[in-house]
Amino acid sequence: MSITVTSLVKHFDNFAALKGIDLAVRPGEFLALLGPSGSGKTTLLRILAGLEFPDAGQLTIDGVDVSDQGARDRQMGFVFQHYALFKHMTVTQNIGFGLKVKPRRERPSSAEITERVDRLLQLVQLEQLGDRYPSQLSGGQRQRVALARALAIEPRVLLLDEPFGALDAKVRKDLRRWLRGLHDEMGITSIFVSHDQEEALELADRVAVMSEGRIAQIGTPTEIYRNPANAFVCEFLGNTNRLNCRIEKGGARLGEQFFTAQVPSDAPALPGVAYVRPEDCDIHTEPNAPGLKARVLKIHAAGPTVRVELRRLESDEIIEIHLQPGVDAPDIGADVALTFRRVRIFPVANG
Repeated sequence: MSITVTSLVKHFDNFAALKGIDLAVRPGEFLALLGPSGSGKTTLLRILAGLEFPDAGQLTIDGVDVSDQGARDRQMGFVFQHYALFKHMTVTQNIGFGLKVKPRRERPSSAEITERVDRLLQLVQLEQLGDRYPSQLSGGQRQRVALARALAIEPRVLLLDEPFGALDAKVRKDLRRWLRGLHDEMGITSIFVSHDQEEALELADRVAVMSEGRIAQIGTPTEIYRNPANAFVCEFLGNTNRLNCRIEKGGARLGEQFFTAQVPSDAPALPGVAYVRPEDCDIHTEPNAPGLKARVLKIHAAGPTVRVELRRLESDEIIEIHLQPGVDAPDIGADVALTFRRVRIFPVANG
């Protein structure tokens, strides 16, 4: 099922939560809405669900305008961060609740409800826990119940608002892998809100990065990580080094390397910022080696990753690099040269 959002605007009093959002969600895809707190991602999800209504713009599902339809008419399943389970109901009762409160003409028979709930308990791997209450479950189990309840109504779209935010890191990682497998098995269109970059990049087919009520960039995880559209996306997605530079003739020089900047080649000289991922840096310890000059400050060995912290000699900027496998760590205090395999350069005015 496809969803198209056109010029969507939403205000809360004087605060502009969404500022002209355009978005097309493909049938069967897993889309992540990623951004910091206050970027508008949850507001957009709630409008998709019919829990909020836009001030302007249009929302269509499979070409039908549903902008004025409420949540009940949109047939979307919604999973909240804090589960929203009924404490006085068992797991089985929670999952079947949405079916039992349907209008009589739409409500399945009791036998059909029982059969569907049993099938969902197996799907979320909780078939032995149907008689338990939420207080008797772990956080991960409660979230699976919430997901099963959302799926019970057989929604056309599954909406998830930071569903793993209240769980510890190990449980989150296990549930991410499980959720992605479930999505692939069911083939349902899923939209997932997160502020966790690793979570979004691991789960999604595409990621829409949001900032201040707008979509800053949308693309596959690889596209937005390797080719960020602007400085915000670059800094928000993963660890990166930020180095001041000067842009001239469409590029900037770092050490003895010249890199193209995101400006026209005939643009006037202007200050810029170069972004380099730690894994895109190479270190050279030979005397007089070409490259950006730096001094080794610290070395951190964290499992298979060796992180080296350096200070740029000409400006005192701190640089972190990840050593490639098989590369020996330099001595602390050594002066070295750095070269870069990939750099993104933006004018300061666009950062």
